[in-house]
Amino acid sequence: MWISTIILIIIGLNAATAIVTVFRQPRDIAATWAWLLVLLLLPVIGFILYWFFGRKLSTRKLNSMATQQRLGIDQMVASQQEAVAVSLASGAASPFAGAPELVRTLLQADGALITTMNQVRLLFDRKEFTKALFADLRGATHHIHIEAYTIEPDSVGKALVQLLTKKAVQGVRVRVIYDTFGSHRLTRTFWRPLIDAGGQVEPFIATRLARANLRINFRNHRKVTVVDGRVAYMGGFDIGSTSRKLPISRDTQLRLTGQAVASLQARFFMDWNTSAKIKKVHFQNAYFPLADDTGRTTMQIVSGGPEQKLEAIKLGDLRLIALAKHRVWIQSPFFVPDDSLLDALILAAHSGIDVRIMVPVHTNQPLMAKATEFYLNRLVAAGVRVYRYQAGFLHSKAIIVDSRYLMTGSPNMDVRSFKLNFEIAAFIYDRTLAELCERQFKLDMTDATAYTLTDLKKRPRLALVGADLARLFAPIL
Repeated sequence: MWISTIILIIIGLNAATAIVTVFRQPRDIAATWAWLLVLLLLPVIGFILYWFFGRKLSTRKLNSMATQQRLGIDQMVASQQEAVAVSLASGAASPFAGAPELVRTLLQADGALITTMNQVRLLFDRKEFTKALFADLRGATHHIHIEAYTIEPDSVGKALVQLLTKKAVQGVRVRVIYDTFGSHRLTRTFWRPLIDAGGQVEPFIATRLARANLRINFRNHRKVTVVDGRVAYMGGFDIGSTSRKLPISRDTQLRLTGQAVASLQARFFMDWNTSAKIKKVHFQNAYFPLADDTGRTTMQIVSGGPEQKLEAIKLGDLRLIALAKHRVWIQSPFFVPDDSLLDALILAAHSGIDVRIMVPVHTNQPLMAKATEFYLNRLVAAGVRVYRYQAGFLHSKAIIVDSRYLMTGSPNMDVRSFKLNFEIAAFIYDRTLAELCERQFKLDMTDATAYTLTDLKKRPRLALVGADLARLFAPIL
């Protein structure tokens, strides 16, 4: 009898603790129910999983990120919002890249400044990206700002530190922000030569445990480099590689010059000032030089993160898909969308639009890959053309619409990227770049196999059940 009483008390305490744990911070309904089930059904293991995956950032840290001053950019955003509103109200031909609704959405959701006359180079190959990046770093004369998810201590990572150290000795201001989870193989001694030379290195939003941050969610997935305020890189490539993971040779990276560099610089400043306990940076003309208006590309740089009230990148993706009249082609390492994105793609396919999704067969995250299968099955059944890339780990993140518009950057097409991690994306209004990305998509198709409705019907029942089960974890993956 007493054993039953003890068990009931334990169950009651576990249920009460689970409810308090989950509801002490706001989260969406799907994630709330998912975590309640995990904590109730797995009394001990569930709390361990929650410690790693479920804890949110403190309100203080989120408020700090949300209230960072944007160095005069907010005033420019306000004037652009007014100009777009006047243009839409007048019914006149829009000067805003032919997509005023998308421009306005991104201005409202993230204050994403629209910039023109940018020069953009698309880089699809890792070696090509590394060569271009190091060339620009060697040419730096005033400052180098790097924000990275993963920096590996391989030959490339070591060469990076050596080069940054050399530039710091020459008097160049060097600042590096890195994510402790993505760059978990780094030690403090890795950065010692750079720090001793006067460079500054900060882990992104470090905890009281310093580098030992046990939180797996809320990672800084942004990959940004700014050199002298004139050249910038952003996209999907990390710096270096490791034999412990599948090698990534195919991704999409941007090299930018022009007005958009200031947007990336402002993003770095906000993230640096949130992470750095001392030696914060402030506006100086040398960090924001006047851009050489030599390019022809119009674009918006959009940030995403858990501090936002709106999921800015996801809203941009939804609006971008809604613009489609002929084609929506998507590449992503993982495909775990929420219902709104899934419905948008199915609606487009049912409207006769050519919707294509390409994902890799081989990835570094088996559970995410399994959850991806569930959503691909839904899309195939709805008439979407799905391709599975065979030639390694395809890491490219891109949406191409009607050979006119392009979205690319760090976010995967999944819930984690839209809600849980800090991401950055470029929405590009340039037919030439969109067509170039489209050609690369077609080239990738030669290394991919089509996944059809016939293939879906041949799938073993056990495999389908596995995908269904993995999908249950989508709200907390």
